[in-house]
This record gives sequence, structure tokens and C-alpha cells, in this order.
Amino acid sequence: MPSTRHLSPAALTLAATVCLTGLPAEAGTAGAATEPLDWKRCATTAKDWPVANDARTECAMLTVPMDYADPRGRTIKIAVSRLKAGDPARRRGVIVISPGGPGISNITAPASYAANALGTLATDHDLIGLDPRGVGYSDKIKCAEDPPAEPPPGTSAKARAKAVFDRTAASNKRCTATDPDFVRQLTTTNIARDVDALRAALGVPKIGFYGVSYGTAVGLTYRTMFDDRVDRMWVDSVMSPVMDLHAMDATMDAVAEKSFERFLAWLAGRDPEYHFGTTAAEVRATVFALRDRLDRKPLVVGKGARLDGDWVSGLLGMDPGGWAAAARDLATVREGRVPRSARTGPAASQVFGFDDTPLGMNTTQYNAIFCNEGTGGRDFEQVWADARARGQRFPGTGGRIEFSGWCAGWPWPARPWQQVTGNSPLQLSGHVGEFVTPYDWAVDAGNAAGGTLLTVQDGAHGSLSRLPCASKVIDFFRTGRTSGGTCPGMQ
Repeated sequence: MPSTRHLSPAALTLAATVCLTGLPAEAGTAGAATEPLDWKRCATTAKDWPVANDARTECAMLTVPMDYADPRGRTIKIAVSRLKAGDPARRRGVIVISPGGPGISNITAPASYAANALGTLATDHDLIGLDPRGVGYSDKIKCAEDPPAEPPPGTSAKARAKAVFDRTAASNKRCTATDPDFVRQLTTTNIARDVDALRAALGVPKIGFYGVSYGTAVGLTYRTMFDDRVDRMWVDSVMSPVMDLHAMDATMDAVAEKSFERFLAWLAGRDPEYHFGTTAAEVRATVFALRDRLDRKPLVVGKGARLDGDWVSGLLGMDPGGWAAAARDLATVREGRVPRSARTGPAASQVFGFDDTPLGMNTTQYNAIFCNEGTGGRDFEQVWADARARGQRFPGTGGRIEFSGWCAGWPWPARPWQQVTGNSPLQLSGHVGEFVTPYDWAVDAGNAAGGTLLTVQDGAHGSLSRLPCASKVIDFFRTGRTSGGTCPGMQ
């Protein structure tokens, strides 16, 4: 689900009985699944299939309208996958798995989840995956962002931020112009319609759905539009039900600042190892001095990484599982060396169809998902003022331009969606200390869409499928039994 490409997930949903185009919800799949799916083994069909020794997963291409308001117009291809139930005699249905994004491939989800704590669901359910439109093996466009340029020494923080904003605007203008009709249709709303086209192609009246991070936005959007076609739905590490980019940045800063305060005490207790100070106050002063030093003289790594004050702030809000790595990186930079995590390698390519490899982040799809339906982020002065205000409220981690930074120069106004309460069985799970998709978002989504909320006692993004209480997920999909209360998290 964060927005500096390495953390962000993404969000979104839409109105109940009427789609954003004004079409009734039932029209969402009109003209979509006109051809049967031609299933073939992924390992021999999809070039460089990334799941080792996978002899079971099948792949196919699903044809859908590019624009569901024009179902007889241009079509696009969506890459889908299937892992058939291991025990056909016990098969009770299908579960679509949407593990995250935007901007990244999801098609290997069935094979991946069959190997984790949810794997027993693969005995009595077909597990279904797909690459959302715009990424992976599905139809997309290739358009690299403009490379960053190192600002002259002494450039102010605001001028640096404005240069990044302007570069993003230029990239967005160039990339959307490559195929504006296609980019305009890269929305969570349309991905949900694609899921329903897949349901129809599978020949089932209802689907189960398991979503994580940005996949929760796809799921809750689907439930908003097609509630009567949902069997059971579980969403973990839930996206905000309101796609307000400035508000999302503020929520993330608040969570990160709380983690920062705990990180100070943790570092103080490990001064013999990291040498930042023996009290929280000493650690704070040392870390802030390092941040100020890097703001004055950033450490530039190759052509793509700039280790400056914002880089330091980004490390300070990690959940406890990332504290040791953050401490190592901070200590390494303090000594004038480049941390391993910041070393750059060759960029992965973005490709088309089953004839090539679906590696890398598709930044055009990433930006489109947030900007076509999310509000905010268009005006630099507003973005900057909002960031400075958050920096005052949250001095350790606040003030970074996260979600609100990617919509510079976006050529279309946002068409926001709205979540509504449904009747189909819905279970949510949120992680109390999480930064990527803060726990408050799960609470807000439950208030908007209904369902039962399970509180996971950790700060690990999407960890539920790796925990003992994944048994609750298995029980839910087999019996419909929901779970409130709390669940032990990752230690």
C-alpha cells in the first residue's frame, strides 16, 4: 500500500448501486467474458515464471473492455492464474487473492499462498490470481519516470521539493500522453469490474476474496459494486476508505511518530552497539544532528539514491521489526559509508504478455491508481504547506511528501468513490502498530463497509497469513464464522 515506491500500498472504493460512469452495477461486466479461458500451465506458458518447481498453477488471458462505459469498444488482456482445489470432492468454491500493489504483479498469489499458513484452503477451494490492468503480464504501457537530478549545493528544502514535484509533473504529462485513453481507465473501480468479469468467465455465481494492503481496496470496491456476488471476504492491513492523499499522509506520519518515540528508547538501550546515546534524549539529539548534516550535504549514491534528511526521517518511523536494520543504516551513514540497502543496481524492465518477464514497478499504473480517483496532490503550494505543518506536529517523522507527491501535473480531475455497508460476510484485520496501512484505516473501513474487525498485536504489514491465527481465516472461509477481539502478532 507507501508512496515512496518501496512502502506504499494504495487505496480506494466506489458507490454502491451505481458505478462511477453512471452505469448500473450489473453493467460492470457487460460484454466482458465473451471467450472461454484457455488454461495452460504457467511454468511453460509465462516466460520466466517466478515460482520454482510449480507444476500445478495454470494461466490464461481474460479479455475485458478497456472502458466499461463502452463495452463494445477497445478491449485489453488481463493475465489470470488458477490453482485448482487439491481435493475436488470437497471443493466449495473459489477464492480470489489480491495481495497488494499498486504497480506490481499479483499473478503468483495462488502458488505463494498455497505455501503459507493459509495453504490448507487450497484443498477445498480453487485459488485465483490476476495481474491487475496496467501491470505484470497484463496489458500496460512502458514509460520510465524522468531520472532525478542532483540539486546545486545550498538549494533550500522547498526548492528541492519543488524540483521533485516539477519532475513528477513532467513524467506524468509524458507518460499519460503515451496512451491517455488507457491510462484514464487505470482505476480500482475498473479492476473490481475486471474481477467480476473473471468471476463470470469462471462460471461461478459468487467468489470468495482475500485481499491485503492495496488488495483490500480492490476487494471492498468489488463488494460495494457487487455485494450479491461475494461469498465471503477477508481483508488484512486495510486501506483507507477515503482516498484523500493529504489525510493519508497525516495518518501515516502520526503512526510513524509513535514508533519513533519507542525507537529512541530501543536505541538508547543498545548504545554499546550503535553509539547514538544512552538516553532517549541523547539519541534524539544525535539522530537529528545526523539528519541536519545530511540535509546540508546529502550522500548521493549512483544515479538514483540520495541519502538526505528525508531519508533519515523515513527510517525513524519503522515498526519494531525494522529497527535493527534502520539502526545499522543510520550508523553506517554517520560513518560516511553507504548502507547496503541504498546501493543501486540495474532497473528492472516493464514488459507485455506471457512472452516476457513481469518484473519491476510500473510507475504509470501506480500513479494512475492514486490520481484518477484520489483527491489532493495537484497544487505544490498546498502540498508543501501541508508537509511543513505535519513536520511541526511530528518532528521525528513528519513532513515527508508521501501519497500527495505523485499527482503533480495529473491531467484529469479525481473521480472519488465511496464505500457503503454491504450484506455479504466481511472480516477485516488491522495491525495496531503498522505504518504502511495504519490501524485507524481498518477501523474507518469497518465503519464504512461493516464487517467484524480482528486486531493483530503487531506492526507488521500483511502478516496475518504467516501467523498461527491464520487458522481464523481458514475457519472463516469454510464456515463463515467471524472473529473479533485480538490476535498475537509477529514477535
